[in-house]
Amino acid sequence: MKNYKLWAALALVAVATLWGFLGSDSQAKTQTVVMNAIEVSEVQPVVPEVQKVEIKHTNTKAKDIQFDDSIKVAAKQVVSQYQSALRFPKYSQPLSKFDTDRLTPNMFYPVSMPIDEQGGKLTIKLAKYRFIYPENIHVNISGAEIDKVSVTLMDVDTKMVFKTQSLVASQSSYDIKFKANKDYPRNLQVVAKVTVQNKKVPVVAQLQYMQPSAKLLSIGNAYSDNDKMSVPLHLEVFKAGNYRIRANLYASGEPIAHLTTKGKLSEGLQNLSLSAHWSVLNPQASSMSLSEFVIELMSPSPAQPSLFGSSEIKHFEINDFVFDSLQQVPYQPSKNELKSLTFLQNLAN
Repeated sequence: MKNYKLWAALALVAVATLWGFLGSDSQAKTQTVVMNAIEVSEVQPVVPEVQKVEIKHTNTKAKDIQFDDSIKVAAKQVVSQYQSALRFPKYSQPLSKFDTDRLTPNMFYPVSMPIDEQGGKLTIKLAKYRFIYPENIHVNISGAEIDKVSVTLMDVDTKMVFKTQSLVASQSSYDIKFKANKDYPRNLQVVAKVTVQNKKVPVVAQLQYMQPSAKLLSIGNAYSDNDKMSVPLHLEVFKAGNYRIRANLYASGEPIAHLTTKGKLSEGLQNLSLSAHWSVLNPQASSMSLSEFVIELMSPSPAQPSLFGSSEIKHFEINDFVFDSLQQVPYQPSKNELKSLTFLQNLAN
């Protein structure tokens, strides 16, 4: 049992090491999917029966060996991914069109409910998952033979209703807008009660709404900074704290790098820079651009969720940057990164 706990702890450390290096994009995506999948409170949840498992402690050594082998296999996979990631600095990781969690960091995953045995379904979509004041909340309800729609915006925690909109028509799609309100709580849900073929079908979508913690106002011209291209960011900070800013870099319209920067910012006008290591750039690209900006006030503790800011810049063009002005030397991992790699390799062996 002691060996089991030890290996379990080592496995968690191994996963945490890679997770911390690659960032929390995947985690955010997973949380979004979970939030979107929560059903309306009027529907009784189905509680699965818990199966009782009898654990016998005979032949403990054999079980420990089997568990150790599985940990080694997992550790080898983590080592491979970590080694690949260490070819590039943490602030500048390669990006492809398949990295949808980074290309669409604020995507809302539609929620659907079946309405008949022929495969018909009712779907609710939001323009995004996280809204920042003064953004309006845009909702779309779609499905065949919809007669009536009643959509309510309410507080997830207190069930306080802010507004209800009702529509009567025979359409397959309805667009509904809830106007911005700085007094909205963080956790909101849109509850739609739809009449389809004389049946009432409930469907719910959850979202987040918050005041901006900071705003990206403008971006300066890219410049050479030893082995990287740096781009200055100019922000107005409303709430001081440790910030992480992310954006995606494109070359000739294709995604090539996910850029990240961190810094402790006080209130007022502040500056940070995003940087792209030379190894992720395309020397033949005729043009580059930045988009999908995420401004995050990082959580100081598990009890306090992260806050987010907004950007007045949706798309920024980088013109006339000279690739040959960069020092093209391989990236050298830091001592801490090498220590983490050594630890993972020892775990795998």
